[in-house]
Amino acid sequence: MFHDKRYDVLGVGTPLLDHLLSVSYAYLQTLSGKKYGMETISYNEMVQLIEKSGSIPKLIAGGSSANTIKGLSALGRACALTGKIGTDANGEKVIEDLQDRKVIPLLHYSSTPTAHVACLVTPDGKRTCRAYLGAAKEMTPENLVPKHFDYVKLVHIEGYSLLYPGLTRRAMELAKERKALISFDLGSFEMVQTYKPLLEELLKNYVDIAFANEDEVLALTGFSDEKGARLLQQLCPIAVVMRGKDGCVIADPSGLTKCPAYPVEPIDTTGAGDLFASGFLHGYLAGKSLSECARWGALVARAVVQVIGAEIPEENWAEIRQILDKDLSS
Repeated sequence: MFHDKRYDVLGVGTPLLDHLLSVSYAYLQTLSGKKYGMETISYNEMVQLIEKSGSIPKLIAGGSSANTIKGLSALGRACALTGKIGTDANGEKVIEDLQDRKVIPLLHYSSTPTAHVACLVTPDGKRTCRAYLGAAKEMTPENLVPKHFDYVKLVHIEGYSLLYPGLTRRAMELAKERKALISFDLGSFEMVQTYKPLLEELLKNYVDIAFANEDEVLALTGFSDEKGARLLQQLCPIAVVMRGKDGCVIADPSGLTKCPAYPVEPIDTTGAGDLFASGFLHGYLAGKSLSECARWGALVARAVVQVIGAEIPEENWAEIRQILDKDLSS
């Protein structure tokens, strides 16, 4: 499928199906790996993990970049997403979900099952993720179609794309050749620890806006919050460090900007960072100040942590758009 100018934001990532599971702290302690992190597991391990959780999963199409792109689409941006899925029911659900959200699916197919993630949500609303990458792991640099990057204003890439050799760099090269902005979400502290030298090089040479949470910026720089934000900004023009209920810190060449979050008791933090990025990038493309971009991000993030999963109901989107439209007209 070639570009026909129907979209100006392109996401590169891992289209997948989220299995949202409410679990106890005790169950989380039975798993290997760090709490609130993300690790990859085999298909059989995924099946066992879900069965032993004692929870009936809620299935929602997701993926970090997909969540951000769907959020941008809900805010009125024309968007597309590229990645690889399986020729299975889960893959069909992913496509159906993207189309329902008015996102153009520029997807490739494999006989390997579609990727899925177990999002283990504890009573504090925080999530710990275990991922079976499936078909997504077969996405190669050669699968990226140069024409898909034509006329694009922004290419948003998730940190998990680093798992697929050469893919992140090629996507960034295609974006830069077309003078598109590049935004990049660091993904998880495990991704940062594993790919730190490569990540530093890509940030320095390609990325315009980097999103990280406190754990991720700590893993990259040795510092969280303000100092970590400053060090991250030395690698790319704009560094956004997301701090949950404490808002965010933005570092750019002019200095540091601290921005508050909207106070809310989270039900589930799945997708909070992804949807914060949606609001922030929507504001940035609209020419808003960085503090306004952060406020827009916080507004969207507040909405997503009040629902299970990363899907904000349409009535909530309508309310968000109404608020942002007033900002645009003022």
